[in-house]
Amino acid sequence: MEHQTDITFNIWSVLLLFGFLQGLSLSIVLVTGVSKKKSKYFLISLIVILSLNLLNYLAINSTLYIKIPHFTHLSLPFLFLIGPLFLYYIKSILSTRLTLKRSDLLHTLPFLLAVVYMLPFFMLPGDAKILLIKNQIQSNSQVLDLGTQIFSVTQILQCLVYIVISLRLLSKKSQTNIGKVYKSKLMWLKKFALGFLVFWLIDFLALLWYFQKGFIDIRAYYLTMFCCALAIHTLVVLAIKSNKAFTEVFLDTTGEKYQSSGLLESDLKRYLSEILVYMEKEKPYLDHDLSLSKLSKDINKPKYLVSQVLNVELGKNFYEFLNEYRFKEAKSRLTNPEYRHLTILAVAYDSGFSNKNTFNKVFKKLSGTTPSEFLKSTSQTDV
Repeated sequence: MEHQTDITFNIWSVLLLFGFLQGLSLSIVLVTGVSKKKSKYFLISLIVILSLNLLNYLAINSTLYIKIPHFTHLSLPFLFLIGPLFLYYIKSILSTRLTLKRSDLLHTLPFLLAVVYMLPFFMLPGDAKILLIKNQIQSNSQVLDLGTQIFSVTQILQCLVYIVISLRLLSKKSQTNIGKVYKSKLMWLKKFALGFLVFWLIDFLALLWYFQKGFIDIRAYYLTMFCCALAIHTLVVLAIKSNKAFTEVFLDTTGEKYQSSGLLESDLKRYLSEILVYMEKEKPYLDHDLSLSKLSKDINKPKYLVSQVLNVELGKNFYEFLNEYRFKEAKSRLTNPEYRHLTILAVAYDSGFSNKNTFNKVFKKLSGTTPSEFLKSTSQTDV
């Protein structure tokens, strides 16, 4: 059967092509990058699947499917891997040593079922595929069958569920005792997850539009594909304009120097517990000269180990960790009547701070007010 082979491009075709090429380029850059963390490969897989989906709709929108009918819709079953990949991408960043088990393969079951469902289409000859796709493009010709409805609804709802679970994990982690750098990273990841959530909600609205009309109209996916291309474009812009932020947040390279230490996450948590107990019980932070070396010697742990525990588990360096204890001590003393006879500077010194500038800077950073303003507000409350 002869088919019209002229490829037609419009503004949507250009947008889809641009998004696909950006996704392909970013994937190549990430693959050739030095990072070896699992999170990188989960992110690459996500970008590749989204990019192939853009290419699929580019083929349909530009009539390129007539030349490559057997490529068309090959990406659809892989959409069922987006949710699991996104969840494990987030997990691989939140956990220093994510271990995949055989039971995790159950997350691929919807993908395998989708392959089975799409198999009759994949096995069609090229001419039959072209004819079927042409019918789908013509608005009033292809009524939504029950199988298509179940396929579409299941895929979108599955993604939404996985993203919500990912957001809950991020929220739970952000409520723990973590450093400013790590909190900033979680904030970026939350924004990324929320953007992904909005993307699939738009896809769901497009699907509802399908159901209302009762037939497939390929134009309903234009907005969805625009959001997909925009998501890839945003990642590319961030990678170019702020390469350090991109690698630290989305590839989680901040703790990569500890990858070869061989410590399990359970070991890190146990060591952290020992450090916290020692800090609360012995209050070594009251010593102005306390250093990482001295603390390590006191708790009989190597210096590199203490540094790793604080960085990986709390997202803090030693002095951030130390000054938080000193800040809490100073804040407690400023509100305690027993220390009202002391000046603010004396309280700071007794709390472990060795100079006024550091004390004021840390206090302002952690409380949002200066020591004087804080003392004044507590005095007014007492009155």
